[in-house]
Amino acid sequence: MLRMAGVMAVPMLPPPVDIDGDTKKAIIDGLKKVLAKFQHAGFLDGSVTYLDIISNPRVLTEFIQVFAAHRDAADDVVRSKDGSGPVRDDDALLVCGVSLNQIQHLLVRTCAKKVCELDRPVETVTEPVAKKSFLFFRKTRKVEVQRPAHDPVEDRKIREIVRNVAFVWQLPLLDAYRRHLTYQHLIEIGEALVALPTEDAVAAVARFEPALLRKVKEATGADFPEILADRPEAIGGIAVWNREMYDFYRKLLGDKAWAFFARDKAFFNVVAALDKATARVFGDVLCYIASENLEEVQRLNIDKSEVLIAALRAALGPKLPMVLSAPSFSRDMLRKVVDNLLHMTQEKDKLLASFTLTCKAMVPSILEWLARQPRAA
Repeated sequence: MLRMAGVMAVPMLPPPVDIDGDTKKAIIDGLKKVLAKFQHAGFLDGSVTYLDIISNPRVLTEFIQVFAAHRDAADDVVRSKDGSGPVRDDDALLVCGVSLNQIQHLLVRTCAKKVCELDRPVETVTEPVAKKSFLFFRKTRKVEVQRPAHDPVEDRKIREIVRNVAFVWQLPLLDAYRRHLTYQHLIEIGEALVALPTEDAVAAVARFEPALLRKVKEATGADFPEILADRPEAIGGIAVWNREMYDFYRKLLGDKAWAFFARDKAFFNVVAALDKATARVFGDVLCYIASENLEEVQRLNIDKSEVLIAALRAALGPKLPMVLSAPSFSRDMLRKVVDNLLHMTQEKDKLLASFTLTCKAMVPSILEWLARQPRAA
């Protein structure tokens, strides 16, 4: 299930599935029959068992992929509740009372639980064992046995992870969830865990204290999952601003806001000097302009700032982010441009026309300068 946020489609945790014993038995019987059909047709290895499917992420993933590719081979097992023919809608109810998507979510959660529990550290404990001896007297002796260690904190953490897992692509992330996130992190992230697409994204969120996550979640509301999906690093920047300024930049920049909020605090110290009208002039340039270049442009009034940004856009086009994101541009070229503009006294529309021509004439020298700049690794 996906949530449409701006232009992004963000995964959503599906509603929980509550099944009784009869339904569970019907699901398991159906899965075993489908497995047998796929094995008979040669789509799956004959040694694969139902237990493998619910405990091995690789096998479960392969089973789901095979079903997607050869679902017609299971049409006589996977039947709709109303008997209307082959099931091609994964949200349609089946004869067992749940949908294919719900069955997949159950399989993924079951597999996640088994993987997490199998990965528990083992501890050695001593237990008394009774053994029959001569003349039927019972003799007790102590033996050492190994059992999975029970850590209440880890138990709660595993339950929270499993509660927020629903998709096959999350199974390879189980280790990342456990290594990077604390139980408190998981509580604050909640259902938005499904919005984290990679281990790098999980690690990025883990760098923030849970209390900070709570603050940002309260400030951003429905945007929170989209932030996690697109750029979790933005959490740090959002925490710098109050709710009013968050709303302002979110509206101004749209989905590019996350790139802006992911910038460092030193940059925000420079941005803080901008009034809202001037910030609107810069627009998405604020997502990439270096602090040094922003400080140079701030020497101009709002009209001349607008002229400069518009002229540079027209002259450089898609090269503009590469140029303005280079701190040395301020010293090497921009300072002279700003000095010239400071002393120009034409009306705004005439100034824009003439300065656009000036900037276009500078393009060869700007591109030559850009070619000499060291590339980021």
